[in-house]
Amino acid sequence: MNSNFTGKKILVFLFLIGLFFFLLSAFGLFNDLSASVSSMLYNNLGYTNKWSKSYGPSWFVNLNGNVSSFGSKELVFIISTIFFFYLIVVERKNEAFKFAFTVIISLMFIVLVKFINSERETVTLKEIYTETLANFPSGHAFISTVLYPSMAYFLSKSARTSKEKLFYFVSAIAIVIIVGVSRVTGSGHTVTEVIAGWSLGLTWFSLIKFTLLKNKIN
Repeated sequence: MNSNFTGKKILVFLFLIGLFFFLLSAFGLFNDLSASVSSMLYNNLGYTNKWSKSYGPSWFVNLNGNVSSFGSKELVFIISTIFFFYLIVVERKNEAFKFAFTVIISLMFIVLVKFINSERETVTLKEIYTETLANFPSGHAFISTVLYPSMAYFLSKSARTSKEKLFYFVSAIAIVIIVGVSRVTGSGHTVTEVIAGWSLGLTWFSLIKFTLLKNKIN
């Protein structure tokens, strides 16, 4: 009971922290930081060529693209599918469907958020697929913040030691951070948009975890 109660308090805390930073980003409080980082990247790396606004040489652009792909819809689908069937194989079907629901509802949610920010009356499938609805918030940062901690959560439930649990969550957080950073250094998003994606993802993950993944207090 004490463990469950502590877990609930942590989730509420994470939810409020995420919501707080999302609101700060929505009101533009990180815009100056975004401008400073963009200026720093341009001054130190320059644009890749005169036709693009990506930073640094081609190898740097490719590096950022490869890293940020961990938050792309294609890789998210592949990783989620593999992990779903992993849970099925180890006879954790209930958790497998909770995980699948988490990923699906999260993807639907971020599309809705981007649609609201795009201020468009109609949306095409191409715009959804190519993620051109809106830059705010970063979809890569959002979905990685939901996906990898969710995987860490399910993996940690079968962990034998606290060190093993810690490894899962530290690894998940590391992936979330590098995906977000790569979106900035790869000129895909501003710092404001990435912070918005991280914070909204944290808020959404906490909400999903609280309502779907938590154990009831006896």
